[in-house]
Amino acid sequence: MVSLDKAQEAQDLCEEFGEAVTAERMGISVESVHRYCRIQKENTAIAKTEGYGPKILLYDIETSPNLGYVWGLWKANVSPSQVASFGDVLCWAAKWLGNDAILCESREDDKDDERVCRALWDLFDEADIVVAHNGRGFDQKTMNLRWMTLGMEPPSPYKTVDTLKVAKASFRFPSNALDGIARYLKIGKKRPHEGFELWTKCMAGDAEAWETMRLYNIQDVVLLEEVYLRMRPWSQGGNMHPNVALMYEDNQTRCVCCGSTALKSIPKASYTTVSVFPSVRCKTCGKVMRTGTRDKNGKVVLRHSL
Repeated sequence: MVSLDKAQEAQDLCEEFGEAVTAERMGISVESVHRYCRIQKENTAIAKTEGYGPKILLYDIETSPNLGYVWGLWKANVSPSQVASFGDVLCWAAKWLGNDAILCESREDDKDDERVCRALWDLFDEADIVVAHNGRGFDQKTMNLRWMTLGMEPPSPYKTVDTLKVAKASFRFPSNALDGIARYLKIGKKRPHEGFELWTKCMAGDAEAWETMRLYNIQDVVLLEEVYLRMRPWSQGGNMHPNVALMYEDNQTRCVCCGSTALKSIPKASYTTVSVFPSVRCKTCGKVMRTGTRDKNGKVVLRHSL
């Protein structure tokens, strides 16, 4: 992906001199000018949820493979001394829940992944909750490794939601892959591509392959958001959704999953091992909760009922 500096330059020139002059001065086509300006618009959009509630970041990363020397392909056991280069981050896509803008950064024009890793760190540092599919097993650990390797500090505190873990804990999908879940729920499907050759072409500097990779990455985030919203009220056990009601700066009683104040009492009580509580359902997302205690400001705090 073009750097944000180039995207800003293209937009500034275009506003002052027009597309043709911008293309001539930058040595690119008019079509590329269109793309640069689109990138600048997407990346400078307000990347925050409205209001004063939690900032929820949905994201997905694509990485390059480790490259090594092997004698065989079947059940190969590769030692660290056989690795020629370790994989890193090729690109990422992300969006803030409640905001239409999808942010995307790739290392197409970079010699390494430091810039794109730092850009994603900034979003994590701002987020209250981060959402990814297999995020705890892959995306989050991968980013932690890259940030540590680059000598960076951990981001500010945030909660995590892994839609893969929610899927396995609460449902029995035929496939727990993001594509399988999205197809089953008739939300959509992943963007098709040529397979592993797309990765090799990107690493070889193929501009068309890079654009395909970015679009593939972006589509994953589009699917992730819809899957997350459908699954959110069903989280249970060790994969309970973080209590977003605690993250609002007001005294309203809110849904623990979506923050809505549209609540209704339901006749069936919620039981713990020692007590019984009235039950409440969110009219917005359908989450069932139980009443709980009050916080230090006197606000009634609801809790997960399962």
